[in-house]
Amino acid sequence: MDRDILTPVSFHLRNFNNYQSLDMPASTNGNLTLIGENTAGKTTLANCFFPMLIDGSIATPSFNPAKGTKGLGKSTTRNSSNDSRTFEGMLLGWGSGSMKVRTGYSYMLMSSPSRQVIVGIGAHRAAGENKKPTWWFVAISKNTKDKLNIKTTDKSGISLEKDEFIEANENINADFEVFSNVSEFQNCVSEKVYGFVDTKNLNQLAITYRLLASPILTAGNASITPILEAMKNAQEGIDNQMIDSVAFSQREVNKKNLTFERLSRAEERLNRIKTEIFWRNLNHLNDITLEPYSKKNRELSSQESLRDNNQRKLSEQIEQLEKIHPLLEQAKMDVQNLQEKMARQRNIEDQRNIKQDMVAFLTKQLANYENLEAEYKQQQVELQNVQQELDQLNKNAENVNRQIIPLKDSVSAAAADLSSLKELIKDKETSELISSMEDYLRKTKTLITKYKNIEKSQSRLTADIEIVSEIRENMDGKIDLRVTSLMSGKVRAGLHQDNMDVHNAGAAKMNIHYTELEQKRLNLLATHSDLQSFLDRKDLLADLSDTLDKLRQLQGIMNDIQSKTVRVTDKFQFAKNAKDESGRKLQDDYQDFEVADQKKKINELQKQINELVIDNELEKKITEANNKQAQYQRSEDEFNKDKIETQTDINNLNQKIAELHLTLEELATRTESNLKTLAPYMIKGYELDKITETLKFVDQNRNQIKNHSFGDLSDKIGYNIRHSDVDGKPDRYALDAIFEERGHAMIASSMRQQRSIDKNDLRVVSFDINEAQKLISEDKEAVSKSLEQLNTGNEAAQLTYMGAATHQISEQYDLVDEYNQILAHGVRQSQGIQLKVSLHPVNVDEQVIEEARNSDLTKRPALLKEVQKRLERLANDINIAEDDDQFMEAAHQLLDIRQWS
Repeated sequence: MDRDILTPVSFHLRNFNNYQSLDMPASTNGNLTLIGENTAGKTTLANCFFPMLIDGSIATPSFNPAKGTKGLGKSTTRNSSNDSRTFEGMLLGWGSGSMKVRTGYSYMLMSSPSRQVIVGIGAHRAAGENKKPTWWFVAISKNTKDKLNIKTTDKSGISLEKDEFIEANENINADFEVFSNVSEFQNCVSEKVYGFVDTKNLNQLAITYRLLASPILTAGNASITPILEAMKNAQEGIDNQMIDSVAFSQREVNKKNLTFERLSRAEERLNRIKTEIFWRNLNHLNDITLEPYSKKNRELSSQESLRDNNQRKLSEQIEQLEKIHPLLEQAKMDVQNLQEKMARQRNIEDQRNIKQDMVAFLTKQLANYENLEAEYKQQQVELQNVQQELDQLNKNAENVNRQIIPLKDSVSAAAADLSSLKELIKDKETSELISSMEDYLRKTKTLITKYKNIEKSQSRLTADIEIVSEIRENMDGKIDLRVTSLMSGKVRAGLHQDNMDVHNAGAAKMNIHYTELEQKRLNLLATHSDLQSFLDRKDLLADLSDTLDKLRQLQGIMNDIQSKTVRVTDKFQFAKNAKDESGRKLQDDYQDFEVADQKKKINELQKQINELVIDNELEKKITEANNKQAQYQRSEDEFNKDKIETQTDINNLNQKIAELHLTLEELATRTESNLKTLAPYMIKGYELDKITETLKFVDQNRNQIKNHSFGDLSDKIGYNIRHSDVDGKPDRYALDAIFEERGHAMIASSMRQQRSIDKNDLRVVSFDINEAQKLISEDKEAVSKSLEQLNTGNEAAQLTYMGAATHQISEQYDLVDEYNQILAHGVRQSQGIQLKVSLHPVNVDEQVIEEARNSDLTKRPALLKEVQKRLERLANDINIAEDDDQFMEAAHQLLDIRQWS
């Protein structure tokens, strides 16, 4: 890649801040100067390009990093309102002219003899939205003749969105890349534009631009910076060897303290490992042997108790069997005697049953005959009653018919002059006649109403015509009164004619309407032949309606009679059929049947039955005897069964008790073997080697054991040997590293290769933990003695440094007056700038300076605390602990008292 120098050619803004379109050329020689009043926007405009376009960072758009005149090595922010402005504010603008939604671009064109480069940023912002797209772009062209251009807006000046921007510039004559995140942009420009190997160089370049362009360093107090630095450098500082001595001494003390702390931590970790192995293996041992041992022991006691109970039960069962056997034999004899008696009685019962069946048959036959004969007589009475009811209904029907006939005749008579009605009722039954008349009278009423409405309308029109004629005559009179001059005769005649024409026209319209109504009236009479009769005879409609009501009433009565007649006829037929059936049965089934003979046969059979006597309680006695025998038999069987079961249970219990004794011996042997494995990890004061005392210990410490799961013992051992903290940093107190450092390589190797091993049923470490504890304890004691000697030397070094610091701080403040005389020297004009220097503590408490300047003090606690704090911070900085040059450079920065004020 070409390494030639790129120089800015031009700066460009599109819809960015307060600028819709800005193209600003760079200076060809020297600096580009922006001139304007305060708050005119010089800094804001510069911020739109530098340093944002250098490294693409939009996190802190302000480029006022220098604060005061402490030096150029720090990047801080000036305390001004503009410095807090965000990139979003820079894009949208501030104040009343700010935009709510905008897409804008800021980019810079650079060139060299061999290439042209454009770097820039595009962004879209909408106030109140969380999504804030930003994209970065680079265009590199080796064509130096034609100016390199990119498209950021359309023809109307509206900014292109990201996808439109990419599409619009795809075919430009350059290597064109667009990035969605700043790191990719920084990698590209670092390598392809500036030729840096590491992006850190790009970040340093951006910081340099911030410093060089800082308005603070270009403001009115910039000339003071070299004066202040010169005054500090002119002072005599504390001797470097003294600073080196106290810093090195503190460093050695801290190292030794760290070693002591690491050994203490190692000791603690070994104790924790030992404790974890003890409790968690006990937890496991409790699960695999101790708890099963306790359970089996409880089971053994239970089985022995059950065996003793069963032996007592067996003795009781044998005693009961000896008592029940003679009772069972006597019960068997009683059952046999009763069964022989029952056999004799069964013959008598058979004879009684035959005769009782004959008595039952004859009695039933007699009862059936008597019931049938009584039923036949009752049916004859019911048939006569139904016949009478039927005759009465027929009479009632004839009576109603006699009332209907004159009414129908009156209708026929009325219809003689009504052709439509006559045809309608011709040859019709009463019900059909009623239906036809109802429809006929309903239509007739409608026609009469319509006819009368027409007549009323005609009457109203006749009255209106008369009123119109009267109005015309009145108007003629009014015209004669109004028009009286000689010249008005012709006018009067015209008005009379108009009056006549108007009213005649109105009357004519009314006559036409009257004529239409008259035609309707005549049409009604012509199409309904019976209508005129009803109009002539006012009472005809009422008479026919009254006749119709009477017919409806009589027809309802007739319908009810007919319905009852049907039901009674069915009832008559049913009664007749029942009587005929009963008469047939008497004739066919009971011919020559004599009641007296039947009763005589029944009495003789009953007498024979009474002579055959039986014992009704015999069957009950046999049942009771059988039950008694069965009860004794069941009792004997149950006792025999229970006896066998009890003997079997006793044999099984004896076998199980022997097995439990064997299992308990095995568990005890296994437990005590594991206790030997666990012996090196026993808690001080406990020596558990027998299962009984171990069971007691476990019971007393059940919660402690429960809280130490065996499952994660390997993890606990590994964690205590070496682990990383939550930030992923390495373990400073790793046991394997500490043992390696202390020269115990075999133990360290054992820890790394196999942190835990399984031995018997337990899990332990692969090294002798008691030996490891002994080695750490001996090393810790040796380090403690060495630390005492170092602390003595360190206190002496601190006292020496304190003396020098006290002297130097006093001289520093005493020389202030001399500095002020030098600064004022040569100033003669009243308009000249007069400077005065004053000292005040920076990053230290005022009490520290006051104690240093007070020569009467024998103790300076604030100063001592400040020195010790700085030494501790220096010695505990792990970033420089292994680099002597960095360590000593940091020591001089912290302990050079010229930097304290």
